[in-house]
Amino acid sequence: MQISTRQSYDVLVVDMEGRLDSKSSGYSYDEMVAIAQGNTKQVVVNLAQLEFITSAGLRVLLMASKLLKSGGGDLKLCNPNPLVKDVLETAGFDSLIHLYATEAEAVKSFS
Repeated sequence: MQISTRQSYDVLVVDMEGRLDSKSSGYSYDEMVAIAQGNTKQVVVNLAQLEFITSAGLRVLLMASKLLKSGGGDLKLCNPNPLVKDVLETAGFDSLIHLYATEAEAVKSFS
């Protein structure tokens, strides 16, 4: 699992690459908590390079979202592949965290 960040206007974009599962959830959790507790309150997680996600990975995203919301921010997801999108929808995440088809739509939604 690799996590990198970049700015897109006033939004922090988090790129996730690899598998978000029980093996990588500890590292991913630490990274996402640090991001959520940072200065940026508008975060988009780009899932374009995420190959696979399990319930452990879903918990990482949910915790980051809750931390951001408790600090007055928000987390949005974008670009999931069909497998990841299916897991997110089956778990009901699309009703908890906004999911966008493209990064541009997710970033624009903060305007």
